[in-house]
Amino acid sequence: MSSAQRWAAPWDQDLRTGLEGVEIQVGFEVDRIDEAQHEGWSVLIQGPAHHISADELPQLTDACVTPWAGGERHLYIRITPHRVIGRRIHNL
Repeated sequence: MSSAQRWAAPWDQDLRTGLEGVEIQVGFEVDRIDEAQHEGWSVLIQGPAHHISADELPQLTDACVTPWAGGERHLYIRITPHRVIGRRIHNL
């Protein structure tokens, strides 16, 4: 399978609604808790999801982007943030 074919995976269809101007919206949340200090934070990013093209992949390699789930991954998705919310957590 060529790298161009890898980027034309079924996921490409999953991120399209088939309607002009309508995008799939997703959310990604990251929490950081320091149990010893009884505090932390939580951030939620929401927006449309897009695949990283094969042409953009070298930029990710140069930026040392790694999969958050660990292991070797070949699928990269960019969330363009339209909404960012967060909160600090105190006295857990």
